[in-house]
Amino acid sequence: MAPLVKYLFAMRRLQEYILPGLLFAVFVVAYYPALRLFAVKWSVSEDYFHAFLVVPAIGYMVWSKRACLVNRPGSSVAGCILVILSILFYLASLRLQVPTLIFLATGSSLVSALVFIAGFRALKDLVMPILLFLLIIPIPSQLLSAVTATLQLEISKASEFLIRLFSIPMYREGNMLYFQQMAFQVIDACSGVRSLISMTTFSVIVSYFTLTRLWSALFLFLFSIPVAILINILRVVFLALAFHYFDLNLSEGILHTITGLVLFIFGLTMLFAFQRILESWERKSKKRIYS
Repeated sequence: MAPLVKYLFAMRRLQEYILPGLLFAVFVVAYYPALRLFAVKWSVSEDYFHAFLVVPAIGYMVWSKRACLVNRPGSSVAGCILVILSILFYLASLRLQVPTLIFLATGSSLVSALVFIAGFRALKDLVMPILLFLLIIPIPSQLLSAVTATLQLEISKASEFLIRLFSIPMYREGNMLYFQQMAFQVIDACSGVRSLISMTTFSVIVSYFTLTRLWSALFLFLFSIPVAILINILRVVFLALAFHYFDLNLSEGILHTITGLVLFIFGLTMLFAFQRILESWERKSKKRIYS
């Protein structure tokens, strides 16, 4: 009986630790060009530099679900077809050398491998790490430029409206705000794109570790979008008010950085406050179910 128990224990250990390790090693070797491209894109982009910290979080999320993945029957036929298609997609993307296609092909390969190992039901358990992975795929430059320009204009309009409430003489032309002795431009850094990417990514991580319902995580994710835009509007408004009332230029230097950091912390505070509300709703919902 003892040898049988040892054998079963060894097989379980092989399934949970050794095989995943081998598969990970094979993946790193096969997808090294994509992984290298990820590292290059993240390292040169201020919008995605945080991705180096997000990747370990994704790894932990998947690793924490390993027991569920191992114990579930895989989808051998459909999974095998998806794996083959994903590999072909990856090889074609390498041939075309389109970064976005390479990133999507890498993600589809990972998802198809999970389907092959644990079936389609595994995707429900891994929806948060999959979403997190999608959020760290760099947006194509043309689309990013279009989104940035749109947000710059909308933030300029909203800032103009709020500034005029203080009866400050000014006029706006595009994303330029003109005052009596100074002109401010809502540049790319104030467009909200960077805050939007960081805030939505952070909302997914917070949801995974603090919330239990998918709808709660979705609400927190959606809430993070207006919060990211709001803090950039406030940044422009504070810049104008500081110059008008205190002759203080917050558009450059250390004061500009500190202002941005303080407002980002304010945005995180709003995010955590809403998370606590959602957490409270979840507890009340559970009480109604069991009462």
